[in-house]
Order: sequence, then C-alpha cells, then structure tokens
Amino acid sequence: MANIRNQYKRIRNRNDLFRVLEEHPPWKMTQILEALSTGKVELLGGFNVIPPSPLPGWIVVVTSRRGTTWDVVVTAHENPPRFTTWLVQRIPWEYWAGRTDRDPTVYDGDHPKIYEERKQKARKVNGYE
Repeated sequence: MANIRNQYKRIRNRNDLFRVLEEHPPWKMTQILEALSTGKVELLGGFNVIPPSPLPGWIVVVTSRRGTTWDVVVTAHENPPRFTTWLVQRIPWEYWAGRTDRDPTVYDGDHPKIYEERKQKARKVNGYE
C-alpha cells in the first residue's frame, strides 16, 4: 500500500482533489456526486486542522443547481493509507494553510486573497492575535 506521502502526492491540482472526492463521497451521497458535475464547486484550499479531527485536509464547497450547499472535507490518513470525506458545519478559517504570494495551488484554493482575509478575521475573533 502507498504511504501517506504518496496519497498526498496523488493530489497535485484541483482535478485530482475532485477525483478523490468522486471516488470517496461522504456517506455515498449521490446528491453531492451529481452536484460535482452539474453544480458549482469552490475549492477553499488546505487547512492545517479541521475540527473535530486533528488532521489536515482540504475543504470543497459543493453547490447543487437547486442551491443546496455542502462543505466537504477531504482528509488523507496514514494508517491504513486512505482518503476520507465528510461534511463540516463550520469552516475553520483560522487554520487555513494557503498563501497569497504565488500562483494558486490546491492548498491555496480558488480565491486565496479572500481566504487570507477570512483567516485574519477568524484569528482576531478567536483571540489568536
């Protein structure tokens, strides 16, 4: 089996991340799978921690044509090596791991400047600064 590094290396861009999401939808939710191909998808990027899990991962906002929205987390696990996906109720912006000083990557998300502002606001509200 591939180790965690190989799992993360498998995700080089947003298409790779969306492929993992299609292969491992939360609870086999067909609505999310349909919305991935017919609705709107926004990659928020990587997060150092996504509570209640202590693990890092990515968050993708999937919106169906009818306007239903899901905040989907994709996390890679080490033992055994696997990906899991699950829904999150709150975006933990204070843990956003992206950067704004480069061309956006899968870790930076689709709109890194907006996300950086949200991160700074969340850190201030939550007493990190």
